[in-house]
Amino acid sequence: MKHLAWNCRGLGNPWTVHELHLLVKEKSLDVIFLSETKCRRERIEKIRDRIKFECSFSVDSLGKSGGLAFLWKEGVEAKLDSYSQHHISLLINASNSSFKRTLTGFYGQPITAKRNESWDLLRLIHSRIQTPWLCMGDFNEIMYQEEQFGSNTRPFKQMEEFRLALFDCGLMDIGYIGSIFTWCNRREGSELTKSRLDRALINEDWANLFDVNQAYVLPVQCSDHNPLVIQCVNSTQEEAPK
Repeated sequence: MKHLAWNCRGLGNPWTVHELHLLVKEKSLDVIFLSETKCRRERIEKIRDRIKFECSFSVDSLGKSGGLAFLWKEGVEAKLDSYSQHHISLLINASNSSFKRTLTGFYGQPITAKRNESWDLLRLIHSRIQTPWLCMGDFNEIMYQEEQFGSNTRPFKQMEEFRLALFDCGLMDIGYIGSIFTWCNRREGSELTKSRLDRALINEDWANLFDVNQAYVLPVQCSDHNPLVIQCVNSTQEEAPK
């Protein structure tokens, strides 16, 4: 299966919708998670129909901030497990697989002082998990200082709390193919900052279920976040990578 996780920074921009449409066609995506949609359910459903996906579930934005959406195509059986302003979890099956698994789209608190609320939420989600688990999205945090380029140094404790949350939840980073950085403030010179805020995480059961788990960092024009395409392949049950 191929999953997309993208902080799209608003679906009101027609260029953003156009780029999403291109990603769907070029990457043969099965499931899409979008954060910072900055719109309501009706807009998500129009976009879902345009890209010819079958189903969706969304969390409305609060004013002009936030907003989450999962969209999935025909052949993917999905059941809502839980949701909040910062996550959506689905129990999913693919048409050619008998294995249930949990797919979580996550959006970390953008306010540093509230970041621990995100890690408490992650632990709460983990407490419900009884299946293979993939958690993907914009966590708004880095794990190590080398995941950031620029003048600002991340406090060690801030990164350590993120790592501790992942340890408590039994989540492993699957790494990346492409640029290490997934976010850029698009400034120049000494004001330029880049960070690896977006990632895909799996538990041990997911790692044992799929032979290959790869996250591709793709270029994009209309957002300051790069999309991630996460490809998960089981050679005995899933189609080989194209």
